[in-house]
Amino acid sequence: MASLAECNGERCGGPVILAGLVLGLGVVQLASGPLAQTSRFSLELLILLVLRLVGPMLLALLALALLLPRWLERVQRLGTEAWRTSTPAAAVVGALLMLLFFVAAMCGGVLASPRADLAGEIRDLLRGVLLLDLSRACLRAGVFLGLVCFWSQWRMALGLRLERDPGLLVSDQLAEGLVLLLLMKLVWITVLDPLTLTASPQ
Repeated sequence: MASLAECNGERCGGPVILAGLVLGLGVVQLASGPLAQTSRFSLELLILLVLRLVGPMLLALLALALLLPRWLERVQRLGTEAWRTSTPAAAVVGALLMLLFFVAAMCGGVLASPRADLAGEIRDLLRGVLLLDLSRACLRAGVFLGLVCFWSQWRMALGLRLERDPGLLVSDQLAEGLVLLLLMKLVWITVLDPLTLTASPQ
């Protein structure tokens, strides 16, 4: 399982870092530029987006697109037993990639900040990050990717038994995975961990 998780991480690491940098740069530039918000508010908005709103689901969707061919290959070799190692490996990779995605997004946000004091910006950023929120985001990413892996491999094993085309199976599971991620996100923010927003002190 550790070896599989390492291979999956190597497959996803580069795109995840790039996506995090682009998201961080884009959000902070938009908030501090056209929206004329302060640097501090821009970074707080970025933290909220990455940890509470879109980060885990976006990460799981990106990993899904990158790992589906490998999941299919394991199903072709191992059949219905493939999920026994693939699912826990995907959960571990999801949690670690979320941490990598968060760091990349924060680096992009700090680099895009109009504030001249880069060291002070980093200190303020670190003070604004709650370890509980970061832990929850990593947990969500791990759960999302692990469940999507299980569902995708089960569905692909069923399709292979029906002699369906492997290319169509990957395409179908990408669409089904997106729907499943949206449903899990909805359940998480409405039942398991409701989203609450509080006004910042003036």
